[in-house]
Amino acid sequence: MMKKIGGRTFRAPFVFKTQVMKLIKIHTDGGCDKNPGGTGGWAWRMSINGNEAIEDSGRVECTTNNRMEMTAALHALEALRVRLRPGESCQVEIYSDSQYLVRGMNEWLTKWIRQGWKLKDGSDVKNADLWKRLLELTPDCPLSWIWVQGHASDPDNIRVDRLVQEAIKPRASRQPQSNQPSVPAEVKLIRKGAESAVTITTPSRTQPGKKVSVRIDMPHLQKLIEDLLKVQREGEES
Repeated sequence: MMKKIGGRTFRAPFVFKTQVMKLIKIHTDGGCDKNPGGTGGWAWRMSINGNEAIEDSGRVECTTNNRMEMTAALHALEALRVRLRPGESCQVEIYSDSQYLVRGMNEWLTKWIRQGWKLKDGSDVKNADLWKRLLELTPDCPLSWIWVQGHASDPDNIRVDRLVQEAIKPRASRQPQSNQPSVPAEVKLIRKGAESAVTITTPSRTQPGKKVSVRIDMPHLQKLIEDLLKVQREGEES
C-alpha cells in the first residue's frame, strides 16, 4: 500500500517519528531578613521529566522580598534558556509561593504594558526592570505560573525556601559558636624613666588558655587618640 504525504509517495508501512515533549518543573523562592533594604536570598530548583533536579541560589544586599522572588524566577529562566535547544518541544511549569510574582505574570502584565508601565494613579510600576526582563526570558513553549502555599507540604518549595535562608545567613553565623565567655581586655600603663607605654592583653582566639599582649608606645598612642578625636569631630560636623 502506498501513501501520499506532501506530494510525495511513500511505501507503507510509513513510520512517523514524533518528538517527545519535555515537562519541565521549576520551583522558585526569594526573601529578605529585613524588608525593605535587608539582605536577600533567591533560589530555584528544576527537574526535567521528573529526573534528578538541579538547583542554584544566591545572595543580594539592600533589596526587597518581591525583588528576590522575581530574581529567583529570572535566574531559573536564564538556566532554562541554556538547556533548551532551538525549536525543542517542551512544557514549563513554574511554581512560586509569591502571589505578587504569579499574579503579575498571569494577570497584571498585559494591563501594565497597555498603560505604558503605569498604574491607574499615574505612578510607575514597581520593579519594572525585572518584569521586562522576565518577559524577555519567557520561552516560546507553553509556560504556566502556578501559586503554591508556602511552608506547607510541597517538598520542592520547602527545599528552595531552605536554600534562600542559607543564602541570607552571614558566613560568620554558619561557623560553630564558641562556648567560652567573653573576657574584657586588660590595659596597663607602663612607665620606665621618661618613657611610657600601654600594654593591651586579650585571650588568644586560636590557643585556648593563652593570652596575647600588644605594646603601644606613648607617641603612637597619642597619635591614635588624635586620629580618633578627629574622626569623631568630622562625624559630629556632618
